[in-house]
Amino acid sequence: MRARRQLQQKGTRSAKGRLKAMSGREKRFMKDTNHCVSKKLANQPGVAVFVVEDLSSIRTQRRGKKMNKWLGSWAFYQQEQFLTYKAEALGKRVVHQDPRYTSQKCNACKHIKGTNRNKSRFCCKNCGHRNHADLNAAKNVRDDYILSFTVG
Repeated sequence: MRARRQLQQKGTRSAKGRLKAMSGREKRFMKDTNHCVSKKLANQPGVAVFVVEDLSSIRTQRRGKKMNKWLGSWAFYQQEQFLTYKAEALGKRVVHQDPRYTSQKCNACKHIKGTNRNKSRFCCKNCGHRNHADLNAAKNVRDDYILSFTVG
C-alpha cells in the first residue's frame, strides 16, 4: 500500500508502468482465488442449490471512506459469476435472496434488533443466542430461502 502511494505521488511514466503491473498482478491473483473458491464450493457433495445474498446495491450505500474502498475492490460479482457457471455445469443452481435484516435477526428465535450484532459477534438480546455474526447471517439467508417455498 505504501509503495503504491509513493508511486502515485511520483507520477512519472515509469511509476505509472509499475502501478499498471501491480494492478494486473492483483487482478490475476483475485481471479485465481475466485476460481479456486468457486470450484471448491460447486463441488460440494449433497448441495443442489447455492443461496447467495443479492449484493447488487452494496456499492451504492455510504459506509465511510475505508469501507467503501474495501467493498469497491472486492470481486464478489466475479466470484458469483464463477460459482454460477460452475454450479450450472454440474446441474446445480445459484439463487439470490434478499439480505435485509439477515445480520440483525437471531437464527434461533428470529428476533430482529440492530444491537444484536457487534462487529463479528452476534448475541441476541431476546434469547441470549451467541454465534459468529456472519455464520448467523448465513443461516438466516438459508432459512429465508427455505421459508419462501413454504409461505409463497
